Parts: sequence; C-alpha cells; structure tokens
Amino acid sequence: MFEKLIWSYQVINRYLFKDTRYFLMYLYRYFQNNHHNNCSFYSDEEFASAINQGKSMIRIGDGEMGLLHFCQVRYQVYSDAIRNDFLKIIKNYSDDSPYIISIPPPVNYTNLQLKKINRFYLYRQFKITYELIFNKNARYFDQLAFYRNGKFEKLILPYIKTKKVVIVTNYDHKIKIQNSPLASNNYQYIICENKNTYESRKKIQQDIIDLVYKTGLPKNNFVILMSAGLAKTTIYDLSFMGYQVLDIGKGLESYYMGISIENLM
Repeated sequence: MFEKLIWSYQVINRYLFKDTRYFLMYLYRYFQNNHHNNCSFYSDEEFASAINQGKSMIRIGDGEMGLLHFCQVRYQVYSDAIRNDFLKIIKNYSDDSPYIISIPPPVNYTNLQLKKINRFYLYRQFKITYELIFNKNARYFDQLAFYRNGKFEKLILPYIKTKKVVIVTNYDHKIKIQNSPLASNNYQYIICENKNTYESRKKIQQDIIDLVYKTGLPKNNFVILMSAGLAKTTIYDLSFMGYQVLDIGKGLESYYMGISIENLM
C-alpha cells in the first residue's frame, strides 16, 4: 500500500507539476476515440532520394518519448540534458534540415484504431506529444521501417555500397557484424557502451570526426551507420557539420545477423 502511494505521488508530481500541458492534453484526448493527427510522411522513394542527397536520419520512438516526459528508459538514465537535446532536435526540425526525423506512423491512427490492435497504451503518449511540440508543416519518415523485412536492403544497402561505411555500435554487435557474410571487410567501427551511451556522446562524436579526418578524404565519401542507443543525439550536430549519419538501430543487427525483428513492432 505504501509503495502504491509513493508511485502515485511520483506520477502526479511528474505529470501534473512538471509536465502540466501534456497532462491536461492527455486528459482531454483520452476518451476521444476519433482523435488522430495528420502527420505527413515521406514515401520510401522520397526517403531514398533524400538519403542519396546526403541527409542524415534520427529515429524517435517510445523510449525517446519517455525521456521527453521525465522518465528513465531501460537502456538510458534520464537527465535534463538529454531531454533538452531531444527537444532541440524536434523543435528545430523542418523539411530544410540536414536530417530527417523518423517517427511511428501510428501517430496518425485514431484512439479506436489503436485500441483495436492493442497499441493504444504504446502510442497514446506519442500522439499527444506530436500534437504539442512537433512541426506540423514538416515531413517525417517511418520510424518502424527498419523493423520490416527487406527495408534495409531496399532503402539503405544500395546507397552505402557507393560509400565508405563506418558503423557505430557496441563490441558484441561489432563482432557479429564482422562475422556476417553480408558485411564488408572494408567497414570501419567505432565502439560504444551497451547502455547509457548519451554520457559518452561527445567521445563518440569526436571519434567519428577523427576517423574521417585521418583518411584525408571528404566527409561526403562516408556514411555512418549508428546503432548506439541515445548517442543518436550527436547526429543533430554532425549533420550540420557535413557528416551523414543514419540512425538504423536494431535494423542494422537484423540485416547483418539475418534475423527478423518484425515481431518487435
């Protein structure tokens, strides 16, 4: 009983006092079964064209939503700094940005549609947050794309075959990718921690800059594939510096390890 009271107090303190605008909008929208957004998404072809033109990509999902609302997620401790970084990425985003934000298409589903597929509690927070702070005039890409079989091969693989590839991931995934028959011996790697990678983001960013600089080649000869947790906030800064970084996440492991992760959507 005492633990429930503490939990209730923490929830009320977080949402009512620290996140009041979200809390009130959440209550307002909760019972509106037909409520939905009208977010505009790039088609696969439009996305591939933007990547070929050098744009970076940052995926924002339910984990990032939790951080925006003062929650700790499984693989990253909460801090005001990481929350502010994601707010900057979202609020400064437009079609002219050097990066594309990827968000889940169910942001456009009605509450009733989400309930029918048992995803209301997963995406309700995202729907409200999109309504409150995302740029409604900008286009986004499907954050779930690389969970789908064949999407990496269709949208990313043809492009990276024309580039020098740097992969940012943890040590275990590096070994698995290196041992994959689908990987190239010419890939270069930057190693990150298994979790709480936001705290080492500056080192990861500098490692990317140093690696490219030491080759003496132009930045646009490289594409950086990132599967490094919340170190993805560095993509914002790197994209403005002329680097192309694609936040592939688990889709990277899925392709090189030959496993399907569609069941995780």
